[in-house]
Amino acid sequence: MEDIGYGLLDRNMIQQVTERWRHGGIGIVVLQLRHVNAAALDAVQLWMSQQSRLFWRYRMENEYFFFLCRIKSDRQMGLILKSAVSSLTNSLLNSARSSASLASTATEAGAEASAGAKEKLKPSFTIGTASASPSGIGRSAEAMIYHAIREAMLSMLHARMKEEDAEQPGIGNGEAWENAQWNSSIGIGVLAKAIPTFGIHAPVSNVAKLFESNTHVQGAVIVHQGRPVGLVMKEKMHQMLAGQFGLPLYWNRSVEKIMDDDSLVVDANIPVEQVAQLAMARDISRLYDVVTITRDGKLLGAASIRSILEWITNLRTEEARTANPLTGLPGNAAIQREMKQRIESGEPFAVIYADLDYFKWYNDCFGFSQGDALIRYTATVLQDVTGMLGASGDFIGHIGGDDYIVLTSCSVEETDKLCRSMIWRFNGGIKSYYNGMDVANVVDRSGNRIEQNGVSISLSVVYCDGSKDITTELISQAAARLKKQAKLLNGSVYVMGEVVEKHLGEGRIT
Repeated sequence: MEDIGYGLLDRNMIQQVTERWRHGGIGIVVLQLRHVNAAALDAVQLWMSQQSRLFWRYRMENEYFFFLCRIKSDRQMGLILKSAVSSLTNSLLNSARSSASLASTATEAGAEASAGAKEKLKPSFTIGTASASPSGIGRSAEAMIYHAIREAMLSMLHARMKEEDAEQPGIGNGEAWENAQWNSSIGIGVLAKAIPTFGIHAPVSNVAKLFESNTHVQGAVIVHQGRPVGLVMKEKMHQMLAGQFGLPLYWNRSVEKIMDDDSLVVDANIPVEQVAQLAMARDISRLYDVVTITRDGKLLGAASIRSILEWITNLRTEEARTANPLTGLPGNAAIQREMKQRIESGEPFAVIYADLDYFKWYNDCFGFSQGDALIRYTATVLQDVTGMLGASGDFIGHIGGDDYIVLTSCSVEETDKLCRSMIWRFNGGIKSYYNGMDVANVVDRSGNRIEQNGVSISLSVVYCDGSKDITTELISQAAARLKKQAKLLNGSVYVMGEVVEKHLGEGRIT
């Protein structure tokens, strides 16, 4: 085994990593020991002595970072990591079995104390891994190492979430949102769970006694006049009190002296995804700390990193499951959720249904591959124009085939401009999809030849002013009615109307 270093992201460590990249990257193993004891430390030491590829390590409280390299003739880094994790797991499990065996041989008189010792000796642990290679153009070594460490930490967090009992009471069990509608714009308030609170003058002993009496409580928020001013995490407080002078120094002092007064506090309306980014950007020492949630400045509750990451994971899974495979745009399930949310908000919005005219003719003439390219082109047009001229938070979905939907918060006048720009942009690029042919007519679904310069786009726009008791079904019916009007017109057109049958206008760019 090579010399082991002890810095994380210091100059020597970065130099060591950079030197080993040329042989195919490095691997990172992050170990979290939830019960640090002599047996577990011996197991880790034994494992390290067996790792010929280990060249750097670092400990941060109860987390250990191990860096492994590969040489030119080695197998892939993924296999090296898999083998390293397997041997580390076995080493820790063997130490746990040995400790349990020793505890079970205690005398009957010391059975109660032995049971407590057995629990303390149990090396409960979680492992995460990641690999890094110098493939990021324009990124510094420090940035690449940092992102790899974060990836390993996330891997460990996901592993820990799977290990924990989903029915465990306390912060982060997900009960508040288990059956909720997944939406990236939903505020973090949906994840808020009750958390113990203390005033700033409460003695540290009171907080410690709460943690001792309730093993499921992981933290407490310190409040002043109903507003959160600090955070105390159980694990960190125990480490502080376990020091040589910890108890006499802090036990009777106010909790204000030991609280983290720079913890992450967010408003309930901030989207979950944004909070996740803020939480993961924190210093590694705060990565597991709960996120304090407020409403109008007053404490609402807290959310654990586990609950936030579970939300993001489920969101990503749902998005991937329902997204259109051709364009990557959200599918029907996400479209329905987005529309329902806008209806429930009571704010005005417009629904733009877009579909291509004579797309079947195009497929028959130019083939399905070209047809797929035209589908993607149309999606790009809608995305680009909405991104430039639409409102913040506008939504673009792919219903299927050549049918799309745009939900926008633009006014009637702004939506009119949006539709005109979509048509102008579509017409400006469609000719490049005819392979140089001069198209003068097309064929409809009945086989009739019609004079028209190829494929056109029809937009059916339903405006919802937010004051009516509308449903997604009524919006769809209104769109179908407007679509029939649009199909009666030649060329690329848009027709606007309200949910009730009231014609607002139409436009065409030929």
